Amino acid sequence: MRKFGLMLAAVFVLVAGATGTAAATLSKGASSEPATSGAAISGLTGKQKQASKKALRKCRKLKSKSRRKSCVKRVKRRFRPAPVISEDPPAATIDVRDKYFSPDVVNIKTGDTILWVWNDINHDAHNVNLVTGPEGVKRLDFSTPSSPSVGFSFKRGFTVPGTYQFVCSIHHLMTMQVDVSK
Repeated sequence: MRKFGLMLAAVFVLVAGATGTAAATLSKGASSEPATSGAAISGLTGKQKQASKKALRKCRKLKSKSRRKSCVKRVKRRFRPAPVISEDPPAATIDVRDKYFSPDVVNIKTGDTILWVWNDINHDAHNVNLVTGPEGVKRLDFSTPSSPSVGFSFKRGFTVPGTYQFVCSIHHLMTMQVDVSK
């Protein structure tokens, strides 16, 4: 069990080092947008590919077939490439305010992006978490990595049509809905 915890810690350090630290993410004006450079378009960076291969080698050494299978699944989930975000301006900009999203209902088309912006007038920390979405959409791809209060932005592209329900997990009455049509 200790080896597993150490392996997860090492993977976290590698991923945090490749994508920036939480402190850098929380700094004023920081954005959680994945880079749209060649590295993001092709998938993983060189360091991430090496770390993924190393973790998969460790998984293959496990004796139990079920443990080996779940280890590989965790590694693949951990090292999946970030969704590519278009350079086009966002179809909608959402103000993340104290206790509400403005607007709280948005209608967009497939391929459009939404930009959430934490304003300087906020006092409380907030986050964005996908509660429900269309089948095949990974909830973690639409969740903020932290809970900032001001000077933060979060941009995501929507490629699967359907209804997306978001909530601030800190303020459970702070909800919003995004309807994506073809």
